[in-house]
Amino acid sequence: MTLRADLVLAAPDVETLREICGWDAFRPATFPAAEFPVDVVRFEGSSSRPVVLSRARRVETLKALPASLRTRAEEAFARVERRPARLRLAHGRALNFSDGPVLMGILNVTPDSFSDGGLFLDRDRAVAHALGMFEAGAAIVDVGGESTRPSNYGEARELSVDEELSRVLPVIAGIRERTDAPLSIDTRRAAVAREAVSSGADLVNDVTAGRFDPGMAAAIAETESGAILMHMKGTDPRTMQDDVHYDHPVADVASALAQSAAKVLEAGVPAESVALDPGLGFGKSPEGNLVLLRHLAAFRTLGFLLAVGASRKGFVRRFSGVSETASAAERLPGSLAALGSAAASGASILRVHDVPESARYLRMARAVARSAFSAPTPAGAATR
Repeated sequence: MTLRADLVLAAPDVETLREICGWDAFRPATFPAAEFPVDVVRFEGSSSRPVVLSRARRVETLKALPASLRTRAEEAFARVERRPARLRLAHGRALNFSDGPVLMGILNVTPDSFSDGGLFLDRDRAVAHALGMFEAGAAIVDVGGESTRPSNYGEARELSVDEELSRVLPVIAGIRERTDAPLSIDTRRAAVAREAVSSGADLVNDVTAGRFDPGMAAAIAETESGAILMHMKGTDPRTMQDDVHYDHPVADVASALAQSAAKVLEAGVPAESVALDPGLGFGKSPEGNLVLLRHLAAFRTLGFLLAVGASRKGFVRRFSGVSETASAAERLPGSLAALGSAAASGASILRVHDVPESARYLRMARAVARSAFSAPTPAGAATR
């Protein structure tokens, strides 16, 4: 199966349009200010250069394209506008997005994760933290037993399957004894995914999108679990930052994600069980992470739900202006800003450490977006 990563990249102003066109080294036509916002439609693998069209004149512009390109462009716009209301998980569970994006709480049962390593190695403490995150507003908790931190935080140690299982299975079982809420297993290994789903996990979150373990797609299909497929440069966290160059900062990532999605669909995983994650911080430069956040909506063109995790990451620390040794609390404002940007761009799953604060942020954002104002009726005025 082949999924073409044709993209629709939104340009609200001329500066953004120049940025997008610059990645493909062509000069866009001049648009008057009244024509914005415009969209750039990029056809993967085509010799035709991207098409720039004003939203106000989309229909007539599309009619002028050759039939094959017109069809591809129309299909790309249709995928952008599609908003699945749920993500199907194992055990009959699902994530529901009818009220907007949901939070995935991070639970690292590791000694060496970059932000919270060692805090939740104790099973009872880990279970209590998961339950606390559910109570605070997490829709799903992501349990991980192997650190995938970048090498600038110290080289993460690669685990055996048995060691990873010994960390995550008791925690998953302990959480399951207390709640039926959705659980995710954060792993690169098919064997760990199978055992975790058998023990009660509902979703497999693979930071390598199935490229580390060739058996992962089959494991997801056979366990009927949900899947988050994340983009990463290479398959080893210890070397993922060695080369952070991309010919096209959005299309290269989108193309790799489309290939990974095609493999799990071929294995029998239904599209309604799959979400894609551009992998902020995983083989990206600090500036590259900002580009992906700024143009996150383009990934909706692939036709899948989006998951995003920016919480406490190095680029958040850097651009929010706190030190390398900044505490979790000091990183929180930057994390919330990234969360807000991702939510506004259409991300459905937001992976966070700070669940209570993130939940409050989303509640406030929803209140602002949905509030209605009715002017008070003047005294003595007739009402009907």
